[in-house]
Amino acid sequence: MKVAIVGAGISGLSSAHYLRKLCWEGGVPLELVLFESSVCPGGVFDTVKKEDMILELGPDSFITSKPWALDLARELGLGNSLVGVGYGREKNTFVYYGGELRSLPEGFFLMAPSRLLPFLRSRLFSAGAKLRVLFEPLVPRGGREDESIRSFVERRFGREIFDKAAQPLLGGIYMADPEKLSLSATMPQFLEMERRSGSVLWDLLRNPPTSRGESGARYGLFLTPLEGMSVIIERLCASAEFARQDFETPVLSLKKSEKRWLVGSERGEEEFDAVVLSTRADTAGQLLSNVDPQLGVRLSGVHYVSSVVATLVFEEKDFRGLPEGLGIIIPSAEKMNLVACSLYSSKFPGKCGSGKVVIRCFLGGELNPEAALWDEEKIKAVLKEELAQIFGFDNHPTEIYIRKYPMSMPRFALGHREEISRAMHRLSRHSGLALCGSAYHGVGIPDCARSGDLAARKIYADMAR
Repeated sequence: MKVAIVGAGISGLSSAHYLRKLCWEGGVPLELVLFESSVCPGGVFDTVKKEDMILELGPDSFITSKPWALDLARELGLGNSLVGVGYGREKNTFVYYGGELRSLPEGFFLMAPSRLLPFLRSRLFSAGAKLRVLFEPLVPRGGREDESIRSFVERRFGREIFDKAAQPLLGGIYMADPEKLSLSATMPQFLEMERRSGSVLWDLLRNPPTSRGESGARYGLFLTPLEGMSVIIERLCASAEFARQDFETPVLSLKKSEKRWLVGSERGEEEFDAVVLSTRADTAGQLLSNVDPQLGVRLSGVHYVSSVVATLVFEEKDFRGLPEGLGIIIPSAEKMNLVACSLYSSKFPGKCGSGKVVIRCFLGGELNPEAALWDEEKIKAVLKEELAQIFGFDNHPTEIYIRKYPMSMPRFALGHREEISRAMHRLSRHSGLALCGSAYHGVGIPDCARSGDLAARKIYADMAR
C-alpha cells in the first residue's frame, strides 16, 4: 500500500505513525511518502536548545485530561522523560486589570468558580459580580442548539465575569473573539453541565476540575518532555519510516482515478493508493474542489487567525516584579497588544538552566490581526513598553526569540461542529482519503494526535475492503 501524507505537523505525522503501526500488526506492506510545504517537519513545534536552556517557541506542553497525546508520547518511548508544571511553586494565574496584577481566585475554572470561598474573597471581582454568580442556579437552561461563548457566559454569569476572566482565558486559548466562538465546538463540557444539572456553578462545586492551589489553566494536568517538545516530532518521523520526505514541496493538485489518487506537485503527478490531507482545512477544501465540490466548499468555510509568540530571556538577578505564579492574562478591555504571558521559567524550571527568567508573550489573534504583520522591531518595542507596564519595571532581556504563526489557528465559529460533521459524512464516500488536523476534533495536541489516529484507521479500513 502506497500512501501520501500531505502535511508534516503533529496531526499528519501522528497519522503516519498510527498507519505504520496498523500495517505492521496486520502484516500489510506500507510505503509512506511525506509532502511538506515548509523546510522541516513539526508545524508549530519549535524547540531551541542553547547552553543549559531548552526553550519552546511553539507549544510548551500538552494536557493529559485528554489521553491521546500522553498515549502517543508513551508509544514513542517518552514516558519516563515527561515532567509536570511548576512543582513546588504557586500555580496562580494573574489578571492584569486596572493597572495592576490581581490573582484569579483559586479554583476558578475558565468561566466560573469551583470553590466559593476563594471566589468570594477575591479582589478581582466586584460584590455585584459575585452576587450575580451566586444567583446563576436560578438562570434557566438555554434553548439554542449552538451559542457563542460570550452569550453563554453573560447569560449565566454576567458581563463582569466575561470581561475579566472568560474573555482573556478562552479568547487566549483560541486567539479568537469569544463573541464568534462556538461553545459546543470549543467548551462542550459547560453546555453539558447546564443540560445535566441546570446550573454550571452547582456542577462545578460538586465536581471541581481544578486541583487545590490552581486557578485558570489546570496546570497540574500538563506535561512536557524534558528534551523539548520537538522530540515528539523527531520520534514520529523515525517511527513512520518514510520512503521519501519531500520538504518545500507543496501539493498543488489532487485527482481521483477509478481506484487510485493522483497527487500533483512541482515533481509532477504521482499515483497513490491513499492520501491523508493534514493541511489547513481551507487548503484541503481547495485541493478537493474538483474531487467533491460540496466537501471542498464546507472545508473552505473554516477560517483561521494568526498569532505571534515572543520568548524573552532575562538574567534573574536583574529582573524585578516577577509574581509568584505561572501565567498572566490581559483582558481585551485593557486595550493592550499582549494577550497573555506564560512565566516559562516558573512553569518549567528544569528547562531554563540556572539564573534565568524566561517569559513567553502572546500577541495577535482575531482581536489584533495587525500584530502578525509587524516587523520585529515594532514587536520588540511593544513588548518593552507593555511588559514594563505589567511588571512595574523596565527589565532588559538578554535574548528575544520571535515566531509568527500566520493563519495557524482555526476559528470554531457558530455551527462549526455541524459543518465538520457534514464534511466527514461526505468524506466517508471517498475510499482512500482521510483528513486530519486541528480544525476537525480540537486545537490541542491531544486532539491533533487523535485526529491523526482516526485518519489512519479510516485509511486502513478503506484499504482492507
